[in-house]
Amino acid sequence: MQSIPTNGGQAAQGGGFGARIVSLVPAKVSPNQISLFRLACAVAMGVVGMAGDYLGWAIILGLAAGFSDLLDGAVARRRGQVTKLGAFLDPLGDKVLALSATLVLLHHGVLTGWALAAILAVEAHALVIPLLHMLRQSRRQEPLWPPPKVKPSRLGKYKTFGLAWGLGLQIIAAWAGWPWLMISAKVLMWVSILAGVMASVIYYRDWWHGRFDETSA
Repeated sequence: MQSIPTNGGQAAQGGGFGARIVSLVPAKVSPNQISLFRLACAVAMGVVGMAGDYLGWAIILGLAAGFSDLLDGAVARRRGQVTKLGAFLDPLGDKVLALSATLVLLHHGVLTGWALAAILAVEAHALVIPLLHMLRQSRRQEPLWPPPKVKPSRLGKYKTFGLAWGLGLQIIAAWAGWPWLMISAKVLMWVSILAGVMASVIYYRDWWHGRFDETSA
């Protein structure tokens, strides 16, 4: 997989805490391998969290996944190793982690089906927009592939960050028995879902006006 040209070489020369953290990652470990590690941790968190009274281990796996989410992007930028595969794996890891955390909370009775439905609704654009794009292309008798590249908006990034923390903190609160943290985490989760609804409206509006068609080539 060839890297997409970036200014990563210049970024790698910069100092600071981020550069020191990246320097701890062995050169043979690629950003995509870190992303795959996050996917594995996210899936394992869901399996372990629903297997029994193992919320402590689920928290450790979730923290590992969350840290690797910050690490893979930093390594890719500083080493100039940004790839199309990495651009696909990064948001996929976020969505799998959120789904695993939601399922764990559902299994332990912390969340209801309404919360699951709301989370799925704000994440649905990642699947719905490519399907709508293919339907539109089919009617136009134009190539169905590649799918449109939906660039995350600022609201979408806030939603992803807030939802991850909101769900993760609920797991920690359930494990530790801290009602104050549970209330705060639920508020953060629903605020993030609201941001996700607003971001989804923008995504669907942009698709309707054909703004993603230009980036699909």
